[in-house]
This record gives sequence, structure tokens and C-alpha cells, in this order.
Amino acid sequence: MGHTENTARRNRLRCAALVLLLGLTLHGAAWAFEPFKIGAIRAQGLQRLELGTVLTYLPLSVGDELNDITSRAAIRSLYASGLFQDVQLLRDGNALVIKVKERPEIASFSIKGNEKISGEEFNKSLKDLGLAQGELFKRELLDQVTQEMRRQYNANGYYDVDIQSKVEPLPNNRVDIKIEVSEGPVSKIKEINILGNKAFPKDVLLKQLKLESSVWWKLFQKSDRYSKQQLGGDLESLSSYYQDRGFLQFNITSVQVALSPDKKDIYITINVEEGDKYKVKSHRFSGDIVLNESFLDRLVSTPDGAEFSRKEATESADRIEAALSDIGYAFAKVTPLPEVDEAHQEVSINYYIEPGKRTYVRHILFSGNLGTNDETLRREMRQLEAAPFSKSAVERSRVRLQRLPFIESAEVETKPVPGSQDLVDLEFKVKERQPGQIQFGVGYSGSQGFLISASVTNNNFLGTGNTVAVTAENSYLSRVLNLSWTDPYFTPDGVSQTISTYFRRSKGVIRFSSGFDYNILGADLTYGIPLSEFSFLRLGGGVSRTALQTFPNLTSDQILGFVIRNGTNFNTYQLKTGIARDTRNRTFFASSGGLSRLNFDITLPGSDLLYYTASFEQQQYFQLPYKFFVEFDGTVGYIDSYGKNQEVPPYQNFFGGGPNTVRGYRDGTLGPRDTPFNNPLGGKLRTTAQTELVFPLPLVSDNKTTRMGIFYDVGNVFAQPGDFRFGELRQSTGLAFSFFTPILGLLDLSYAFPINPKPGDQTEHFQLTFGTGF
Repeated sequence: MGHTENTARRNRLRCAALVLLLGLTLHGAAWAFEPFKIGAIRAQGLQRLELGTVLTYLPLSVGDELNDITSRAAIRSLYASGLFQDVQLLRDGNALVIKVKERPEIASFSIKGNEKISGEEFNKSLKDLGLAQGELFKRELLDQVTQEMRRQYNANGYYDVDIQSKVEPLPNNRVDIKIEVSEGPVSKIKEINILGNKAFPKDVLLKQLKLESSVWWKLFQKSDRYSKQQLGGDLESLSSYYQDRGFLQFNITSVQVALSPDKKDIYITINVEEGDKYKVKSHRFSGDIVLNESFLDRLVSTPDGAEFSRKEATESADRIEAALSDIGYAFAKVTPLPEVDEAHQEVSINYYIEPGKRTYVRHILFSGNLGTNDETLRREMRQLEAAPFSKSAVERSRVRLQRLPFIESAEVETKPVPGSQDLVDLEFKVKERQPGQIQFGVGYSGSQGFLISASVTNNNFLGTGNTVAVTAENSYLSRVLNLSWTDPYFTPDGVSQTISTYFRRSKGVIRFSSGFDYNILGADLTYGIPLSEFSFLRLGGGVSRTALQTFPNLTSDQILGFVIRNGTNFNTYQLKTGIARDTRNRTFFASSGGLSRLNFDITLPGSDLLYYTASFEQQQYFQLPYKFFVEFDGTVGYIDSYGKNQEVPPYQNFFGGGPNTVRGYRDGTLGPRDTPFNNPLGGKLRTTAQTELVFPLPLVSDNKTTRMGIFYDVGNVFAQPGDFRFGELRQSTGLAFSFFTPILGLLDLSYAFPINPKPGDQTEHFQLTFGTGF
């Protein structure tokens, strides 16, 4: 016992002596002199700095007294400047001598081998820290950076990383700093084990995680690369899976991440405590209950007796917040508070409501509309200024902006007004797309000679949102001119008006060698009348005059028979009707919602030809996980005559094949054939369906300007409805790509593989259409 006490006493004496020695050393460096009045100040050891720079950071001046307190403050201040590695205060008579060692300047700084941790943001952060050319070198900062880089690499599965820093002294107190990184291979997850699970098997729980063990047959597997951040997200997903199925008190007790000796394999072990399974006993509402409780009950998806689900409770609270925001409570907060009865494994959910003050919209602002008038955007608003804030009205306003053909995207930001608790401003940020297209084509045909075609369309004429379109085509055998004008707000309440005129003239063969001239002059006037936010009525009329001319030995039997029975000149007066419902989120590149459209057009009594056309189109978009979605577009069209001894004019028949009907078959070649030339004649019934699986591209995933997908098309044209046979439907599959380019406008291309072509079908694998934006 005595020996132990002596040893402890000697250790204490050594410690005391060491402390005293350090104290004397510091005392000598800073103030190994009696206090004195400073008569002059000099500096030693300066290389790049001037004395004035030192004096800037020195809290002393000539005439001050240097003592124990002021000397300590002076040394702290000079060190804090970051300019010096060492500072000493010396006395030479009545002069204060400051002896310093300047920090070296970084002459150059470089990092090599850091492919996984790099980029402009990383380089900027290093520069902000002071690791850049021209900055002063701090060894401790370099050590911190290398340690943080190693930590980041380890967090992303690179445990075999080697980071070496080299500091090379240069003349004039400068240094050259190099960091060399050898990243090594990424460590892969060999096994993930979950312990303590009883309610669910291990394979079910592992499916909730994005990280997974390496599998030899997955050649490009990335999910086996360990990431600390991803593991944290997976643990949250695992907790949510349990808590959404009644296990309210589920807990992850520990997580072990083990590394193999060769640093190539990682083993993850997750220990869990499931706890008891809870059911919902009841729910109630507390706080400031603004809405009727019976209405709130309909928003709650946690019925009594059901398994407790954190997800359902949260979504119920979100629906209540949305309902409150629709009546002006823009910042309402609803918190689901579980009240646990552990004895009976039951939970009572208390939805605590904090509506806040009712909010009104002061101003609605727009940005990004460089080519669009403010009024053009403002008329799409369903949220009004000075009205109570409504979340659904704001969102609907955003969608209506996004649906405009000249708007690529629209976002909205709610900004509280400074100094007010009940006013907000709304700023809609839009991104415009090219409002117009120019399509231009030049070609040559042995039968028609040189062909020149062009069309100009602008759907935001002078920023008004009006659409003007001009189409012209000229060749040795045909001339076409179409003009149209659409005002989407012909009346303030949203009635649209479209006026169009057209002239088509041909000198000979105009449709697959059917052998007749086809000259027509006409005009249409159509109105779109809104019935609701999503539905509108189409109503209008048109007049046209058509003249046919046949040629011996060139005209098909069907055309000759029609001319013999009906003549060659026809005046028609047409009534155009229809109804549509459109819930798509965009008109171009839609990804959700749908379009249902039913049209019925009929030539009126007094016309030389009496016939009607009925068509129905259904577009629908189905969302899938991981930004995938399915686009379906189905159409059915039927045309027939009415009245005694009436016929459908052949030039009004339906035709099939091509990008808009069945890809992989030449445009307009499907359906019945004429005699004796066996050329496409068209038919009275056409049915098509295009289904496309759209997937996000690796670099562009918003699907707003670029889209790629795998398609399946099916359809055909039949002479009469009674001729319809499923076995006659043509099918194709392939790859489709759409891109809205700033130069070429909307570009659509497809590469198709006809599935069941029959003898006589004209197939065409690659099909392309495009226009030029301006």
C-alpha cells in the first residue's frame, strides 16, 4: 500500500513540475519582462506583410502599457488574424519587438483521382474554406478536408480509399499542395440480415429496402453499393412498413455494419422490436374546429376497429388541411396525435386542428412570360385577387397555365405579405415553349414532279393566346391553301371561336392513283362553349363546293360509279357538333388525366350529298411507379349516308396506317382496295388503339419536352361495320421518341415492327414528322 502511495505522489509531483515548466515557457514567450510603457513598435520575421498590417491586428499602440493582461490579448489577436504560425513579444529597451513567422501562401492546389467526390460545388466549398491558390496555408484545415473526404467515401461504400496530401515548400514562403486519391473498388453488400422479426418474413421486409445483397446475374446492379444515407432511408421505410400495419411501437434497436478483412464485402444486421399490434379505438377532433365534424369524418380514413396506420392518419390530416385551405386557411396545420391504450392495444387518434387566420390573396404575379401578355395568363386564373385563398383553385390555375400549348411548365409560390398575418401574394413562374411551328418539305415524284409544301402555325400570336395557321402546298398536279384563326376567349366567359377557309385543287392523280381531280373551296365557323371546368360543347357549321373530274383508263370503278350516280359538282352545308371532357395536365406531353371527345357532323338538307360522320376518341394516362406511365389513345370513326339514294363521297372515307393510327404501315394504305388498280379506297368504319409505355430517360426525366416509350398499335379500316373482324386488325410494336426542339419544333419518330402484315400491305418501319419552332 505504501509503495502505491509513493508512486502516486511522485506522479503528482511530475505533473506539477510539467505544468510549472509550461507556464514558465509561455510566460517567457509573452511577457518575460516587467511592465513598461511602449515607446516604439518594431516587427521581425516579416516577408510578404508590412508592419502596418501587423499593427492593424495589434490591440496596442505607442504610449500603452505592456503588462500581463495586454500581452496575452495582443498574442491572441495576432494569432486570430490567421496570418501567422508563431508570435512572440520581445522588449528592446522601451521598444516592443513583435517576432512573427508568417503562414506560407498557397502557390497551387490540386486534387487528382477524386471521381466520385468532385464537381463545381465541391471545388467551391474548398475555395470557401481557404484551400485555393493565393490563400494562406493552414495545416489543420488540410487535415480536416482529407478526413472529411475519407468519411464521405466511407459513407458511400469506398472503404479501401487512400488519400494522401503532400505539401511542398517553395521559395518566398510559398507551398504547393497536392491531394492524391486512390478510390479503389466500392465495397458491395454481401448480406442483409434482419433479426427479431416475427410478424413478417425476412424476404418481405427486404423488399421494402432499396439496398440489397449482390446477385451475380444482375450485371449492372447498383443497389448492392452501400450508402449510409440510403441505409438511413431504408430504415425509415422499414419503420413505415410496420407502423402502417398496426405496429405503433415498432423500434429498430440497433444496426451493425461490418466490413470484411479485405474491405470488399459489407454485412448489414438490423435488430428490430416489433411490439404489439394496435387497432384504432376511435378518433376525434380538437383545437379550433372550423368545419362541421360530420364533414371531417368523411375525410378520415382511419375507421374504428381498423389496424392503426401512420400513413392513413397522416393522409387524413393532409385532407383536412386541404379542405381548410380551400376556404381561406392557407397555413392550416392538422396534427394526428395517437393516444395509446397499452393494456388493450388500442389507439385513439386526436386530430388537433390549428387553422390559423383566414388568408386572402393580395396580388397575383407572373414571371417568365417573356412572349405572352399578362392578361393572356391572368384569364386562366381560378383563384382571384382579394378573394379567400383556395388551395384547389390555385392548383387548378397552375394546371390551366400548364395546359396552354405555348407553356412548357408552370409552378406557383405562395408568399406571405410582410407585416400582415392574413395576406399572401401568389407568383406563377412559367416556362414558355416555342409558340409556333414551320413545316417545310421539298420532294420529287415521277408522277407529280417537284413537290413543295409548307405550313405556319402560331398558337400565341403576338402574345394574345390566339392561334393563326397557314398551310400551303404546290406541285405540278396539286395546290392547297388553308387559313384558320382561333380565339380561345372570343367572349369573356371563355367561349372560343375558330374561323377557317380552305382551297384544294388537283390536276390529276391525288390519292394513290385513284384517277380523279378533286377541287374544293370551303369555310367553317366553330364555337367551343364551356359547360364546366373540364367539359365543353362544340357547335358550328361549314359550307363547301366540290368538283370531281374523272379520266378514261385512269379512274377506278368505284369513283366512276359514284360520278355516274351523283354527278361531279356538289354543294354541302354542314352542321358540326360535339362534346368533350378534358382533364389532362398538359395539352402537349400530358402525363396524367384524360380526354374524352364525341363528335357528330352532318350535312344538312339542301346539300347535294347527305351524309353524317360520328367519331369518338378516348385518351387516358395511367401513372406507374418510378415515373413510368401508360398512354392510351383509342378512336372509333363511322361515316354513312342518310336519305333516299344517297352515298358517302369516296373522298370522305376513313383511311388507316401511319403515325396517327397504326405505325409500321404506310400512311393511308390500310383498308379496302379499289378495282382494277388495287389502291387504297378507304371505308366507312375505322377503329384504332395506340398504347404506349413511357419511361423516363436517363438524362431527361420530366417528360415535358422529351419522351420515349415502347408502343403497341392495333387497328384497321372496314368498308362496312358488318365487315369488322378481329382477325383483320393490323398490329405493330416498336419504339417511339418525341422531342420538342427549339429549331425543328415538335419532332416525332418511330421505328415499328408490323406484327401481322398480310399480302398487299405496304409496311414502313421508320416514320418521322417534324416542324420548325420560331
